[in-house]
Amino acid sequence: MTDSYRLLMAAFEAAVDAARAPCLIPYLNALPEVQGRRRFLLVGKAAASQAEVLESVIEQPEGLCILPKGHTARTSLRVIEATHPTPDAGSIEAATAAMALADQTEEGDQLVCLISGGGSSLMSAPLPGMDPALKLEVHRALLASGASISELNTVRKQLSLVKGGRLAQACRGTLINLLVSDVPRDEVEMIASGPTVPAHTTQADALHVLERYDIGLIKELEPWLTDPAFATPKPSDACFERVTTHVVAAPSRSLEAAANVLAAEGVDCWILGDSIEGPSEIVARVMAETALWQKRKGALARPLCLLSGGETTVRVTGDGVGGPNAHFALTLLDALQATPGIAAMVCDTDGVDGAAEIAGAYVDEHTLESARQRGLNPIDALARQDAHTFFSALDQAVVPGPTGTNVNDFRAILITP
Repeated sequence: MTDSYRLLMAAFEAAVDAARAPCLIPYLNALPEVQGRRRFLLVGKAAASQAEVLESVIEQPEGLCILPKGHTARTSLRVIEATHPTPDAGSIEAATAAMALADQTEEGDQLVCLISGGGSSLMSAPLPGMDPALKLEVHRALLASGASISELNTVRKQLSLVKGGRLAQACRGTLINLLVSDVPRDEVEMIASGPTVPAHTTQADALHVLERYDIGLIKELEPWLTDPAFATPKPSDACFERVTTHVVAAPSRSLEAAANVLAAEGVDCWILGDSIEGPSEIVARVMAETALWQKRKGALARPLCLLSGGETTVRVTGDGVGGPNAHFALTLLDALQATPGIAAMVCDTDGVDGAAEIAGAYVDEHTLESARQRGLNPIDALARQDAHTFFSALDQAVVPGPTGTNVNDFRAILITP
């Protein structure tokens, strides 16, 4: 691969490494003394690696580890596997078990919650009386609608047995959150839909999201979205006075780690933001134009890398295989039109872009010609939302496997004078 590829891959790996499970160790060592029993709840895409770090610090920890199917963890904790990005029967079992664990935490006990991205799907059960199939239908419709992660979680909190602070409400002891943020602005109530922190969005907000994206299930959901008895606990609820929250890994720290790696190689870095949301195609074309403008100015004395994080979305209308990061990279390819001296890597830090075991993709000035030589049409792939197939055929998909963490999207555009 080219020097640009090696540079950008090193930056991506640094971003991922900054958010891996060892960042938990100082927090685990600093846990306050407890009079009663201490239990742990691990849930999310980082749960497997976090469980192994936990075992290295705490001898024979008690509790529950909820992780994606296919992940394995060497741990004494009870393990439940579930699916992502859509829930399954394991998700319902996990949510029920997590609520039981919280309910067993008495005054004087301590529940330590290690929560990372993906927890919304992995720990998911409906409110009493709701058919799980209805909740799943809403989830799938919102995923395909192009709704942001914040909007998606606004709805999920109000329909969930465990989310929106309900797990904290069930806990009578002290609760300590150690969170890996995968959401814009590190809004803790949006990480895994905030099972252990107060929700500041309401049933009315959830209805507004459903109306905005024309999700045709409002009538079926009204019994749970209009009855105050099913609302999430208010932020003023006394249960939250027993909750302490630490964000142990975040997109901003990962972008800074990537910038340090690039700076050591003589590359200037602009971090454009760690919370950039919006449709993949629109954001990609704006960033492509930013890179092209820098190139046209001709004023760069050294290479410049535009770094950003957040989470873009795709409204699913095509029949292809893709995800928001690869779709972003494919849009860049079209917008840049093989401009010499511009390369980009766009990946999800968990190693999974959408539902595929692909993190994202790499593009440079040679990618368009390679596609033409192989008879691949990027415009057609964009229209069919088939970016994974496109980049896999070019051998330019980035496939690191599950990384053991998740701090959302990593986007790097390298401009060489």
